[in-house]
Amino acid sequence: MASMNNKKYTMKDIAKECGVSTATVSYVLNDVPRQSISAETRKRILQFANMVGYVSSASAKALATGRTNNFGVFLPYPENSVHKHRLLWTLAEASEKAGYHLVLLTGKCLTQQVTNMDAVFAIDIPQEEFALLGDNCFAPLLYLDGQTQNDLFYCITFDAASMYRKALSLTGRTRAVLVCEDIRSLEFRHYLEDCFDGLVTPGAAALLPGDTALVGMPQALSPGGDPLPGSCSLELPYKTYAATAVDTAIRAIAREDVPGGHHIRIS
Repeated sequence: MASMNNKKYTMKDIAKECGVSTATVSYVLNDVPRQSISAETRKRILQFANMVGYVSSASAKALATGRTNNFGVFLPYPENSVHKHRLLWTLAEASEKAGYHLVLLTGKCLTQQVTNMDAVFAIDIPQEEFALLGDNCFAPLLYLDGQTQNDLFYCITFDAASMYRKALSLTGRTRAVLVCEDIRSLEFRHYLEDCFDGLVTPGAAALLPGDTALVGMPQALSPGGDPLPGSCSLELPYKTYAATAVDTAIRAIAREDVPGGHHIRIS
């Protein structure tokens, strides 16, 4: 192996020492996804680069711009929720497409400063926790499935009024209630209650009168395997929701105006 005394190594040098192409070194050091590189080769390149103190272009960019290309996501109450799993999955896909990594945050973000994140998504948390997170987060903070009147932050939800109108149109019923889990943001819950004729849990939905349309995820509308009478499963645009959240984060990072302002409804 070549001497490491004061030599400034390039990718070409690392490729020669590791017996691989310069392109392979570039893919590994810049963490380029979807490349067929073995774990052994990746480890060898990273170990050598670390030994010689090589700084990748991605690391240099982070130092120069203060960017890490990481999005944090705080989802402390996932439960067995198909809705939250779909939202998290599409958010990860949209982040990756935009060149960002999605990183799960723990409860420490409520008591310690959040670092190494360009923006943070908080999903379905109480407003008290959102306020604590805001106190510890100095990057753009987005409230998903939540609502606050503080215009320092961005709130993104599905358009409940549009869901209500669609449910009545599809079912011909005169009333519609939303079958959902507990809503932890009090302001968001009030918004949903203003749009629907009520919010109920899956267990209570079967007790409602027959003129009521039940709106929600398929799993909530068929707790025993058979769909509840009057149920209306709407196909929600999760990909649009996630893409809008990521685009809003990127615009906020760049301090650009965000279409829709600070309260964005996805229909």
